[in-house]
Amino acid sequence: MQTLKLLQSLSVLIAEDDEMARELIIGGLKPYCANVYGASDGLLGLESFKKFNPDMVITDIHMPMMNGFEMMKEIVKLKPHQKFIVFTSYDTDANLMKSIEQGAALFLKKPIDITELGRALITLTYEKDERLIKISEQISVNLEKEKIYKNGKEIYLTFLQNKLFWLFAYNLNKLVTYDQISEFVYENEPVSKSAIQNIILRLKRELGVKLKNISESGYVLVSDEK
Repeated sequence: MQTLKLLQSLSVLIAEDDEMARELIIGGLKPYCANVYGASDGLLGLESFKKFNPDMVITDIHMPMMNGFEMMKEIVKLKPHQKFIVFTSYDTDANLMKSIEQGAALFLKKPIDITELGRALITLTYEKDERLIKISEQISVNLEKEKIYKNGKEIYLTFLQNKLFWLFAYNLNKLVTYDQISEFVYENEPVSKSAIQNIILRLKRELGVKLKNISESGYVLVSDEK
């Protein structure tokens, strides 16, 4: 279990409807990971993802309310590069995952061995891409480590600015709708368009990035990198 100490900066979400299995996994990972969150179904898993933005999502497929496959499809709409580990009792479950084009996925057969799960987490953690993506003349980002650099120096944003910026960064050069912003940044709490517009104006002013307004729809973070 010594190698699991490599996970000390990792946050993990466990979506598993079997309470005993879920608690065993949470208990097994907690001593080694920075944060471990649990959810008893896919719907609660999606809500926890929006709230905590974990580095890794570990999920069963067969769950009530919203199954693991449906949950993953909703998550990659918000964060296309999210990585998953999938618990499966049946080999055919892997076929469902073939339609998820972005984000690495590993499959582990039940019952889950904590040491094996730890190795899988390490595998996904340490194959992260260190490449910086240039968004503007001054701003570059590391998507995998969620770091923002201005003129080569790491900078930090307020909580809401940070959540909003990374929603745009995950979906670079793609439309991010007002509904997506409300769902991911404000966790479906009531928010006006003017409040969203104000925080976007502050982002533009502080970072000097191009956030193109698409009338009545949302915004696109436009990258200078070709």
